[in-house]
Amino acid sequence: MDRVHAGRCLEVARELRAAAEETRRTLQTSRELVRRSREQTAVGPQASRDSGDPGPSNKLVMSLIEAYEAAEDESDTQTRLLLARVLHHVGHRIVCEMGPRAAGIAMH
Repeated sequence: MDRVHAGRCLEVARELRAAAEETRRTLQTSRELVRRSREQTAVGPQASRDSGDPGPSNKLVMSLIEAYEAAEDESDTQTRLLLARVLHHVGHRIVCEMGPRAAGIAMH
C-alpha cells in the first residue's frame, strides 16, 4: 500500500470514528429525552391531584369566561390576549385535576 492510499484510509477512519461518536451522542440524547418524556407522562395529571390542589372554583372559571366574552367586544387586544392566557392556564389546572380520560381527551 502506498503512502497516499494509507493516508486516505487513515483520514476515512477518523471521519468514521467522528461520525460514530456523533451518532452515539445523538442516541444518548434521544434516549434521555424519551426517558424524561415517559417520567413526565407517568407523573402527569396525578402529580396535581396528589399535591392537594383542589383546582379552580366553578365561580372563578365562569367569571373568567364571562370576562373573556366581554373582552371580545373591546378594542383592546392586550386584554383579550391576557384573558385568553389566563383561561388557558386555568383550563390546564382543570385537566390536571380531572385527568385526560374524565376530560374526554383521547390518549394514545
